[in-house]
Amino acid sequence: MEIGTLIDIGNEIRDVIKSFIMENADYGEMIVQRPKDITRKMDIAAENALDKALLGRGMSARVISEELGDRIVGNDPGFMLVFDPIDGSTNATCGIPYFCTSLAYTEKTGIATFEDISMAVICDIQGNTYCAEKGNGAFLNGKKISGIKPGTRQKPVISVYSYGVPDVPAGLIELEKSIIVRALGSIALDMCFVADSTLDGVIDTRGLASGYDIMASALILKEAGGLLTDLKGKPIAGDVRLTGLSIIGTKNKELHKRTVETINS
Repeated sequence: MEIGTLIDIGNEIRDVIKSFIMENADYGEMIVQRPKDITRKMDIAAENALDKALLGRGMSARVISEELGDRIVGNDPGFMLVFDPIDGSTNATCGIPYFCTSLAYTEKTGIATFEDISMAVICDIQGNTYCAEKGNGAFLNGKKISGIKPGTRQKPVISVYSYGVPDVPAGLIELEKSIIVRALGSIALDMCFVADSTLDGVIDTRGLASGYDIMASALILKEAGGLLTDLKGKPIAGDVRLTGLSIIGTKNKELHKRTVETINS
């Protein structure tokens, strides 16, 4: 598959989601509730849109998705897609236009890791498309993302996720004294914002992220020159089905070092 085809598929899914939300008042209705997540009607609409996009192109793929798990689309899979239909679904149900569709591609159809992802596409509901090819850089709406934007911020602006769990690292509380905190509601899109320097960083200490949440955005951030690690500063690695992740992502190495040191102090 070419990156242009993956972009087209992502855009088609986004268009289906947008139409489904506009045409169905119950788009956010819960279908399945799991211990750490919820499947809604709009999620299934997105899953069906992916199947239609693949089969309509005569493609067969193994799909690992947040909502439907591990499945085969078609009869003879030639690649794997790690798919998050809607990252930021709570925002979607609240009418907040900050959520996205996430697709990560690898030629492997068996065991695959973060390092095996060779293409990624993230399409947000406002019409922006982020993409990356391994070794070829990251792009926003067709324009290559490069460097760190010059800014006038007195403090780094970092998206921080630490809610909903019993314990918050004491070091994170200390770090928050020297940064401007935001929690925007879509970890994948936040990572893209770090990639294009809209945000200075993203931190998630909850241990709740999964491979399908960040697989595509991890490649986009990396190809834009960014760093993605766990809370100890070790690179995120492992199987695409990995769960229970906590992350720190930045483009500024000094900020990343200070963040790791402060959180673990």
